Amino acid sequence: MGRRGRATQSGSGSSGSSGSSVPPARRLQRARIGDLRLWAGVALLVVSMAAGATLLSVGDDTVTVWRASRDLSAGSPPVDLEPVAVSRNVAGDRYVGSDVDAAGVLRWPVQAGELLPRAALTLPAAAATREVTIPVDPMHAPAGLQAGDIVDMWSTARDAASADAQVDAAPSLVLATVRVTALAGSDVGISGELGVVLAVPADDVPAVIAASRSGVTDLVAVPLASQQVRS
Repeated sequence: MGRRGRATQSGSGSSGSSGSSVPPARRLQRARIGDLRLWAGVALLVVSMAAGATLLSVGDDTVTVWRASRDLSAGSPPVDLEPVAVSRNVAGDRYVGSDVDAAGVLRWPVQAGELLPRAALTLPAAAATREVTIPVDPMHAPAGLQAGDIVDMWSTARDAASADAQVDAAPSLVLATVRVTALAGSDVGISGELGVVLAVPADDVPAVIAASRSGVTDLVAVPLASQQVRS
């Protein structure tokens, strides 16, 4: 009885010893789950960093080109340009880069806010022109007239007793689609006329001078939509 009792007690002790090995297995399982969550977090962080780098590289893929800050007429030099950054995919090679000196004249009108196309620029035609300054009353010129605008020049015969236009006289077209090259200044002359410089074909110079002296001159703006594409 004494030996069996000891054996039984010894067996009970062994059983208790084997039961104490379960908790370490559970802690190992929790550690593995924690490792999986850690690696998942690292992977998510890497993916986020890669996505951010891609977005930044796309945002940096831009070029700077010229944009018209006002309406530019056909046949005029590309003036009043401003640089603007656009997507390289949008710009391609179609527009003039801001690192290039935009020279020449425009083959067609470019509206304010439009990018300057490369195809719109051409070398000025070798035409025999002269710059003629004519006096124009500010009320007989387009509002905001400036260099590069295209106008028609009209003349109305003056009244013999005054400097005003004859009431019953019909105006006549002196020169169509002539370009304004400069404004000599405001309040020029004793009557406060504007000195408007026009690029006049050499053969038309006598008619322009005669009309500006003998009649009342009106300059009529030619809208961009009515201007012809130049070769």
